[in-house]
Amino acid sequence: MLTRETMKGVYVLSPTPFKKSGEFDEESFRENVRRFCEVGVHGIATTGTLGEFHSIPWEDHKRLIKALVEEAKGDTVSVVGCSGINTDEAIMKTRFAQDCGVDAVMNLVPFYTRLTKEECIKYWKDLAEECSDIGLIVYNNPETAKLLIGAEIFKEIASIPNVCGSKEIVGYTPLADFTHWMSITHATNLAHMACDPMLVPSMMWGGKGTFSEYLPFKPKLILELYKVCERRDWETAKKLHYEMMEFNNFVLNTFEYRNPSYTWFCVLKAAINAFGFINAGYPHRPFLPLPEKVQRKAKKIVLAKYGGYE
Repeated sequence: MLTRETMKGVYVLSPTPFKKSGEFDEESFRENVRRFCEVGVHGIATTGTLGEFHSIPWEDHKRLIKALVEEAKGDTVSVVGCSGINTDEAIMKTRFAQDCGVDAVMNLVPFYTRLTKEECIKYWKDLAEECSDIGLIVYNNPETAKLLIGAEIFKEIASIPNVCGSKEIVGYTPLADFTHWMSITHATNLAHMACDPMLVPSMMWGGKGTFSEYLPFKPKLILELYKVCERRDWETAKKLHYEMMEFNNFVLNTFEYRNPSYTWFCVLKAAINAFGFINAGYPHRPFLPLPEKVQRKAKKIVLAKYGGYE
């Protein structure tokens, strides 16, 4: 079971691979988890947005949860997104993950209609009461949840023993700026982790690591960057961070990341597939893969400039 004291490191955001037919590709998922463990990630987080919690059927979600627990080796932390449209659904999913031996869940608050502060706090208390033997990570994504969980709410839910901390979308949206980050990291003893673009500045201001969606591009670079931050060698960290972002921006722009015709995580899946470290598979319906012609052209350009994932 994950705790706020042990939550730290590089937690890769694992895509959920589907076959072209729409079936969950369990064999590829298992192989991806093994590859992540071999390279030395500290945690594997599934079924967030990139993991398509919003489109994976529950029967496949259960298979994924069991496969993650069976394949995650050693000290690798297992984290599953078990968000629900209501509290009962989230409890049902979280309880299943808990019974399978998952270390923690990464949940949005119910997100169809914006919750009040009181409803948000009650959600976490109800979830913890029903699922007390699994770590609870707040998936703080105000674009999806229509609610930014700030320092005031974190102070309230920090009293819940199995709340570990949060995955923060700070930097991706003006709804969660750096002032928000500074306030939450100093409000409680909860562990907070941002995504790749904010890795260095977030760790300078109390962050415990990163939830990384870019690790399948350059796993060694992301892991080294975290180690440098842990040593507080900020000059080296800034240099590596700029290198990482320059590389990521080139890759995603080449795959037409900002083209409104394509959904962003479908672009990211295509880019991950191009590097060959893992198989991100196809997106699940209703989402559409990038056209094959676009993928082939982008892959050729990216690999000519940077080579593979090594």
